[in-house]
Amino acid sequence: MRGGPDDGLRKLLVTDRMRERAVRRGQQWRNRRLETGTRLPNPPASVERLWQRLEEYQNDPVFAPLDDEAPTPDWWSICLELLIVADEACESIGFEADNPFFDFFMDEYTREDLASGRRFRRVQRAPFSLSLAAEDLVCVQAKARTPSVGCTLRSLTHHLALLPPRGQVRARWVAPVIAQEPPEDKLGLLLVPFPYQISDESFQEGAVDGSDHWGWFEVKQTWLPSNTNRPKRAEFIAFVVDLVRVAREKGATVNAVVLPELALNYLQFRALADALARDSQIDFLISGISQDEARRRGNFAAIAPFFLLGRERDADITAWQGLILIREKHHRWKLDRGQIERYNLPNLDKSKSWWENLTILSRSLDFLVYRGNTTLTTLICEDLARVDPCQAVVRAIGPNLLIALLMDGPQIGERWPGRYATVLAEDPGTSVLSLSSFALIARQNDIGGFDQASSVALWKDEKKGPRKLELQRDADALVLELEPTVKEERSLDGRADGGSSIRWEYIRHLQVKASHRPGWIRDGTGR
Repeated sequence: MRGGPDDGLRKLLVTDRMRERAVRRGQQWRNRRLETGTRLPNPPASVERLWQRLEEYQNDPVFAPLDDEAPTPDWWSICLELLIVADEACESIGFEADNPFFDFFMDEYTREDLASGRRFRRVQRAPFSLSLAAEDLVCVQAKARTPSVGCTLRSLTHHLALLPPRGQVRARWVAPVIAQEPPEDKLGLLLVPFPYQISDESFQEGAVDGSDHWGWFEVKQTWLPSNTNRPKRAEFIAFVVDLVRVAREKGATVNAVVLPELALNYLQFRALADALARDSQIDFLISGISQDEARRRGNFAAIAPFFLLGRERDADITAWQGLILIREKHHRWKLDRGQIERYNLPNLDKSKSWWENLTILSRSLDFLVYRGNTTLTTLICEDLARVDPCQAVVRAIGPNLLIALLMDGPQIGERWPGRYATVLAEDPGTSVLSLSSFALIARQNDIGGFDQASSVALWKDEKKGPRKLELQRDADALVLELEPTVKEERSLDGRADGGSSIRWEYIRHLQVKASHRPGWIRDGTGR
């Protein structure tokens, strides 16, 4: 890159002249008028000439070992300039509808009247790649954050992310289907760490391998009422709605409700979403659930993104249900002796290792465009700790806000969620919230061999250190208030993004106690 001593070693230099030329060509491409019969603007002649120059090297090996003092292959600088051109041509792609390249792909995914009650095909069939290249080889997506550290391909672009092929992992870019209202300044998340208690029967042996060294464990949602118990189901919905009301009466902003891993099943998620959809100030509901829409059992993250309705949203629209996005957990939870003892799980043999009994059919992530300039995504517990395959996608795209749903112990900076959140906060600069149910924390507290803990959530952003969010003894939930901060980012070749990046930062958090709390909700005795 530009600068550094002239020591005779191989370098790939970006001069001011080359950068300015590439930026200008990219802008020209993006702003060109569509010619009759075309759906995309044709590249400028100068870009065509760059491609022609690159074709002269089509028989050169992509990789060849070089001595440190060997000259830089000529085609390297051509590729770098083409990358800068493409990145500049795709400015704000995925965020602004007037980008011609993004508009082209969106037209492929919907031609329906979205407010008529039909399925929201544009959301459910959102593109896994914004490139015409074969998705089985490589995918390209929009991008939110450019890392401020490191020297990688991720650091070379502001607007485009290079991703693994869809056979490894799929990243769905979900843009609003209808124009949105102007964004607010603050974002308030109501964090409900349900379940608060679980019984001994919640963790059970599923099957044991023939070697007798390991087995499968299953999580039984004994804290949930059965689907046929309508009175208790209604009590839980009223409990959450009441938490929203009480929080607002205390002066808190509440735009979303978040529940942890495996908090609900699909039917009860839908029922809660139905209730929250009638609150025009609630933008989305996120929860871990134990079933998908086909009632397949497992471990899933579900989001009901009401905000995608934008200005069309009103109490009479029910088609939002077609917006619900569900995706499965990517890695199984492994329970070992230490965890079995720490959480006092008597139904599991401590001499064996126990794996979560779930089927992993596909790996995918949803990146939702929120408030026009933010991307939001979710991870489930173990997925936050495992590098492959989805962390490569998270790092490449750089979501502004990541919410990790857990069933775990205390959320403190020294434990594994805090460590991995710190990594993502540094590269690519993602703000991370990890939220756990209180149940396993309570079981650990009951044993008495550990410090009494109450930290159900941990917040980490790029600017500040980790912040524990502790649940007071008489509280049922927390409200976490955040504010967006504009940040100008620079790519590795020296280009600024004009301050188009957003970082979410902590403002405050408040304790919330429901005015009416059914005993079974806090006791974990739903059945």
